[in-house]
This record gives sequence, C-alpha cells and structure tokens, in this order.
Amino acid sequence: MTDIEIGGSDIFSDGMVRLYRQRTDLPFTHENAICFKAEISSPMRIRQTVTKLLREESKAADEHPFAWNPRFGYVTASPYMCGTGLEISAMFHLEGLHLIGDLPMALNALNGMRMNAYGCDGDGLKDVAHIFRIVNAQALGLEELELAARIRQIFSDIVKQESNARIRLVEEFPRVFEDAIERSLAVLRSCRLLSNLELVDIISPLKLAASINFLDNFTREEASEIMMSRIGQPPPSVPNTYEEQKELDRKDAALADKANRRFRNVRLNDFAKGYL
Repeated sequence: MTDIEIGGSDIFSDGMVRLYRQRTDLPFTHENAICFKAEISSPMRIRQTVTKLLREESKAADEHPFAWNPRFGYVTASPYMCGTGLEISAMFHLEGLHLIGDLPMALNALNGMRMNAYGCDGDGLKDVAHIFRIVNAQALGLEELELAARIRQIFSDIVKQESNARIRLVEEFPRVFEDAIERSLAVLRSCRLLSNLELVDIISPLKLAASINFLDNFTREEASEIMMSRIGQPPPSVPNTYEEQKELDRKDAALADKANRRFRNVRLNDFAKGYL
C-alpha cells in the first residue's frame, strides 16, 4: 500500500452555497430574485453554511415576505429551484478517475442522484482537464438541511472516489500515469502552437503529479493558478479572415513559446521514480 498522501483540497475547490428567494412585492423575474450565498472550503462545511444562510434569510423575511406555496415550497422564477431554493456546487478535478478509466461510470452515477456535472470549457459542455462543476439538479422534495446533508455525502463520496483512484493509479497503473506525465511534458517542451484550453487540458496530469510531489520545478499551486486563470474563458471565435487567423496563430505561438521555456526543466523526481 502506498504512503502517498492525497489532499482533498487538490480535488475539491470553489464550493458555493446559494439560497434563492423571490419577493412577493416585486415582479416575478430572475432579476428580482434574492440570493443568499457563501463559499465553502470542503464538503464538511455545507450543513453549517446552509444553517447560516437560513438565519440570514429568516431576518430578511421579516421585512419582505418571500413567495411560498404549500405544495411546492418556496417558488422562484427558475422552476428547478422551487422547493428549497437551494443550490450547492463545487469544482472537482477528477484526473485520477479518468486515467484509470472509471470517470464515465462515476459521472453516470451522478445522474441517478439528481446531480449535474458540467465541463469547464467556457460553455459548460466540454470536458476540459477533467474538471467538472457539480451541482444539484433540483431543490424539491427535501427540507433545506436534509438536502444539505445529502449533497455533503455525495461530495464527500466524490472526493473519496477520486482519492482512491489516484492511489490505484500509482499502485496498479504506474505506466499509464508515467505516460500521461511524459506526454504532457513532451508537448509543452516542443509545441509550436498552443491554445488556452489545450494548455489546461495538457497540464491536468501534471497538476495531479505535482499534488503528490512527483515533479521537480513545478508545484500544484502553479498548476492550479495556470488552470483556473484560463478555465471558464470563452473560446476564441472562429476566424473569418486571413488576418484573424494570423492573429489567432500569433497568440497561440506566443503561449507555446512561453510553455517551451517554462517546462524545459520540469521532470519526474527521484521520489516519483520509486513508484513508477
């Protein structure tokens, strides 16, 4: 059994709890919805955070009543938020599950739990770097704290699945892991054109490797900064003219040159070679 430590913060990030309410004294539109929100640093903070937001909501309700129906609960301009009005989401880096081949099964299981997983390509449609925003698909049928407890368990299970996948990757699929790392480094050292989304995708296995201290001259903090600064940016529009294509190529060439220089001396360290 490996003694490599897997940190949950390397898997779970950007957690957010939102509690939506619709005032009855204003037109029933998305723009007039009130959103109580707070960040969460781990799944274990979900229930505590929801309790805090409910206290804030209760104080606000004393001044402005919120739309409520005895059958559907709290009613909002967004039908899927009716009931509790509660939306809980977080970003998950699931590179380990991808590399051992279990990612499709894990994502399919979320559908049966009334959870949605969105890619991070700027449109939320494409799987980039195996980073997903996972959020509850509906808010109806449970009390707020019951839903919070349910999602906390789901998020904790995802972190556990990915942690186990990373351990299995090192123990059972070391050649697969080494190949993913060396392929990424080879591209970053020698590419001539590189887009933002390509960079994020290519760095994904390096972020995993850096998180378990397998790399020299590259840290998980730098990997996270590079990836998160580019995730969510809209993809460049399709060039319609020769000049637009040249400009796009110029930007991609500049990013490739920067990557060539930055990753020239990044490599697997002796600690990694003890496992791979």
